[in-house]
Amino acid sequence: MVSREDTRKILLAQRRNLFRQVAQGEEELRWFEGDIESEVEERGQEETMVRLLDRLDGRAKTEIEAIDQALVRIDSGQYGRCEVCGKDIPQSRLDALPAASRCMACEQAGENQATLRK
Repeated sequence: MVSREDTRKILLAQRRNLFRQVAQGEEELRWFEGDIESEVEERGQEETMVRLLDRLDGRAKTEIEAIDQALVRIDSGQYGRCEVCGKDIPQSRLDALPAASRCMACEQAGENQATLRK
């Protein structure tokens, strides 16, 4: 079983890694914009690359927000409890996804509702 302090360290390391990935992506975008000759690359390819990096950036931001929320739950003593039903989240789920805020049943129910809305 992973202690709350070990979980905090894992979450903080994941957060630092995500920030590094975002910063690296932004550096790659600057290189991409400044180093490629416009006559070689078509405008559509450049726009596709920018959209891809923006999506990766958004995904990283979402993960960082989930990590920050998990850290708040650790500080408040609510870590490990499902935010929907209030039941304990199994340790195996928390080991696999330390930022998990829902038990599997509530997570699946939320995904099913999101699918129905589409």
